Amino acid sequence: MIAGLRAGWRGIRHLNRAGYVYIWCNVAWALLTLLVITAPAAWAGMVRLSWTAQRQPTAGWDDFWAGFKEHLGRGVLLAFANVIFFGIAITNWLVYAPAEGELYTVLRVLWAFSIVAVVTLELALFPLYYAMAEPTLIGALRNAAVMIVRNPFFTIGLMLAVSVVVAFSTLLPLAWLLITGGALASIMTAGVIDRLRFAGVLPAEEPVSYLVDPHFGDTTL
Repeated sequence: MIAGLRAGWRGIRHLNRAGYVYIWCNVAWALLTLLVITAPAAWAGMVRLSWTAQRQPTAGWDDFWAGFKEHLGRGVLLAFANVIFFGIAITNWLVYAPAEGELYTVLRVLWAFSIVAVVTLELALFPLYYAMAEPTLIGALRNAAVMIVRNPFFTIGLMLAVSVVVAFSTLLPLAWLLITGGALASIMTAGVIDRLRFAGVLPAEEPVSYLVDPHFGDTTL
């Protein structure tokens, strides 16, 4: 769990160093997420930006839009699937909330667990997609499930970091427009990089962070 929290903190520190790059893309992410149907593609764009920023010499607007356009078609299908799944889960929760008895308690626990599991999978999906040499959405989904199952306590720590960001953003709603998407993408990307390094897939040393924003010029960190 501590390792997951540390990975989340590394993601936050990265966001602090490269915040201005994320802020401009976060505005686009927030607006596209409000449309619901483009939300998964917008998340893919934020993750591609974060992955590039944490692993490559340069990152900027182009990475966000490239990720968005790359996954727009598949993202629409994923959005429809999300609407159906969360619609059913929330409806069941509300309908049976007043019901008493052990059976309904177990059902409520299962619905809550399924929602958390799906959210966690989808948050890890695109970071693992961009980590693959030959990426496929099904392969990334499988890898996300494997990472979660093999690292349950790490995942809990990472999701605690995500929860802190969501709670902070709920208290300060303007954060959703400016930094929340970037913070979540940075945390999840840092978490995937941590597990890949732990598995020996990536080298242990930190890459040089050199970020480019088309509006502000080159900045070496």
